[in-house]
Amino acid sequence: MIDQMANLNLSMLVELSRDNSDAPAQFEKLNQFLIRRRCTFSGEPMPTLLKPNFISPKQNRILQHTVEKISSALNKLIKLYLEDQKVRSIMRFSKIEEELFKIEPHYSFALVISRLDAFMNDYEIKFLEFNCDSPAGTAFSDVLEEGFREIMNSYSFLGQWKLEYINRQELFFQALRSCYKEFRQAHPHFPEKPTIAIVDWDDLPTADEFVLLKEFFEAKGLKTIITSPQRFRIEGDNMVADGEKVDLIYRRVITRELIEKFDQVQDFVNGAKNHLACMCNPFRSFIVGNKKILDLLTDQRFHHIYDRDELEVIRKTIPWTRVLAEVKATYNGYLVDLHRFVIDNKDKLVVKAASSYGGKDVFLGCETEQQTWEAVVDKHIASEEWVVQEYVSIPQEIFPEIDGKVNLKLKKVNINPFAFNGKYGGTISRVSDKSIINVSAGGGIVPTMSVVRKKDLE
Repeated sequence: MIDQMANLNLSMLVELSRDNSDAPAQFEKLNQFLIRRRCTFSGEPMPTLLKPNFISPKQNRILQHTVEKISSALNKLIKLYLEDQKVRSIMRFSKIEEELFKIEPHYSFALVISRLDAFMNDYEIKFLEFNCDSPAGTAFSDVLEEGFREIMNSYSFLGQWKLEYINRQELFFQALRSCYKEFRQAHPHFPEKPTIAIVDWDDLPTADEFVLLKEFFEAKGLKTIITSPQRFRIEGDNMVADGEKVDLIYRRVITRELIEKFDQVQDFVNGAKNHLACMCNPFRSFIVGNKKILDLLTDQRFHHIYDRDELEVIRKTIPWTRVLAEVKATYNGYLVDLHRFVIDNKDKLVVKAASSYGGKDVFLGCETEQQTWEAVVDKHIASEEWVVQEYVSIPQEIFPEIDGKVNLKLKKVNINPFAFNGKYGGTISRVSDKSIINVSAGGGIVPTMSVVRKKDLE
């Protein structure tokens, strides 16, 4: 099936690069569609390329299985963190963070929405980090797929293929509704139809996604506002923002940034603490968004909390990762001095800040000068707030760049599956010329589509 994917990719690239190809016009049409549908980043159409990342049904099944097993394991780790001082001493969160994590959400699965970032080489998946605090992209992904669906209808060779499309906004909505229903069991005075607040800072480059989600939720019959955490007030037993009583919060604001403005958001935090609204994701989801969690997943001291399938997926999908510290560590069965080992083996390692996001504070040893590498390691090893990870080979695929004409270029690709209440919710892919693949760092997003030949379904 991998060969079939290669043939499909080749067929599309040949079609796009024909002398009489209308690819430039199609790409312009796609960009105009994205602007019209508010799929934008800093006011410009979401950066993309005119080819999806095609995956086979088998790859899709593997993604679903691994995402759901890892999501289950992460939810168990959150519970372990809250109960086990050994785990808390490894993670070393601040006192304010600890207090936020204690807020009981009153629903059972803490990861209402998560995005698990990985590399997929054929049938092998390696997770590099988990975006569990408050990931974006559900509505943008749906709009992007819708735009591609219009464009791809014009390619006759695709008529022999069945393409799978996923409505992530619907899956997210169902996850929110499920959590709110569970929350209401503890707080039956809340209305059956909640007013939703989408909460983040004002004037963000991804703010258009909030508008898309507001439109989707309101089409479902639920009043929705877009607001910021500073605009919340506690009035009696109610959380109020912009004059509206709020029952259900979609928290897009990142926990770490919230703490930086903690004195400005006290009503927002206290309202959540006193269960004056149901908040998704809860603050405790931030625990497993920290990259140290990949070290904990492979720590045998805590393997008793997982079932056999979860342990097998952890073994296969989590690359060797350790908290960067002055300690002894095992690597491929050998006990090593971690500091000396990291200094001496940069070409097969990566170091990165445990709590950073957006592709910041990441150093690939194979792309870093030895002197710089040593300086970074020496600077951060004492803090125990960085991790070292085994380098994972980056998948590459040819994509078309269009600037008046079609240029075929080899790009680096990662895959970013969503999970809603621990259930697989489709995936997107990001592509870049750079090894650190991120939209804010110059990358682009393309749909990830599971495809199968129609004749194979007969």
